[in-house]
Amino acid sequence: MSGVPTDSSDLPQTAGEGHPEAALESVTAGLSAAATRDEILASILDEGGRILQASAAVAYVVSADGLTLAVAAHVGISEALARRIDGISAASNLPVARAIREGRPVWVSTHETLERDFPEFESAVAGLFEPQATAALPLRVRGDVVAGLGFAFSETHAFDSRERAFLTTLAERCEAALERARFYEESQQARAAAERSRADAEALLRFNEVVAGILAHDLKNPLAAVLMNARLLRGAELERTRTISARIVTSAERMSRMIDQILEWTRFRARTGQIHLTCVDCDLAALTDEVVAEVRARKPEVPIAVERRGALRGRWDGDRLAQVVSNLVGNAVDHATVPGVLVTLDGGDGEGDDVVISVQNEGQIDEGLLPVIFEPFRGRVEGARTAGRGPGRLGLGLGR
Repeated sequence: MSGVPTDSSDLPQTAGEGHPEAALESVTAGLSAAATRDEILASILDEGGRILQASAAVAYVVSADGLTLAVAAHVGISEALARRIDGISAASNLPVARAIREGRPVWVSTHETLERDFPEFESAVAGLFEPQATAALPLRVRGDVVAGLGFAFSETHAFDSRERAFLTTLAERCEAALERARFYEESQQARAAAERSRADAEALLRFNEVVAGILAHDLKNPLAAVLMNARLLRGAELERTRTISARIVTSAERMSRMIDQILEWTRFRARTGQIHLTCVDCDLAALTDEVVAEVRARKPEVPIAVERRGALRGRWDGDRLAQVVSNLVGNAVDHATVPGVLVTLDGGDGEGDDVVISVQNEGQIDEGLLPVIFEPFRGRVEGARTAGRGPGRLGLGLGR
């Protein structure tokens, strides 16, 4: 057995005599340097066996189903014997198996006792190993027996109370190290899972951006056809036809710019993750009138009033501001319990830098909807009054 001294004059005659504190510190130092479960078990066998003057030692780990015991480390026995005693049944009548099964140490002081109490031992080792005494201890992690230690001695061993206490403390130190190793392993697994989740999320984001880009690109052609025909209608003789066609052109041109923004968004997400704003001089009143005209064309039965106060000009990204107003007014029209929507534009006395847009309607938001009202695709409640009332039921407008 590696690490077993030939001159034991510097060691206690039994582990409980001499300087057990120094011996335990030596064991603890070895365990501290070990990171994995198998390294910890190998260290406890090497250091513990040296201190105990054991002739051999074996560490077993319990399988996930608890039915078999696998050799995780060994010292003082041949590789042939290690292979022979690997994968033994947890129900077998061997000292380590009994210690693991019953969750308590097993002390065998003489070879005669070993033959009498553990008749399977001789057939298990097939004459390759003949210890005179053995000690087996279970190892627990979070209350469950997960491994066991077996120490063999070339001479009979009394295992007095002090030595038993020392061996029990030795096992406790090993258990603490195994707990640390399990925590480290779980943290590594959690980290790996988080990395996989992050990679999956990035892949999904890239996929969504590609889909958005393809969708925006493919929408350009049918929208171009709508614009072309609407422009042809602008030359019609009837005033009403010209008015309707002008409204179609205005809306389609804004849709075209929105598609350009989607394409721009995918490009910027792929490069810098930023959105570019094009701020120009805008008249919020005129912009709101255009948006309200679009909504009125879709829902002519819902009256929409617009009130204006103060200075309503400023430098904004007009297309994106129009999207905001369109979403607010569209939601108000779709979800009003009493028909009628009031849009108020308040520029104050013209001295400040703020302009306030408010949209009011009479309605009630279902309580189950409140926690998720701004989350995409969740802005509705099954069976609620808001269900099935048009585009707003997807919950995309307010959540941007």
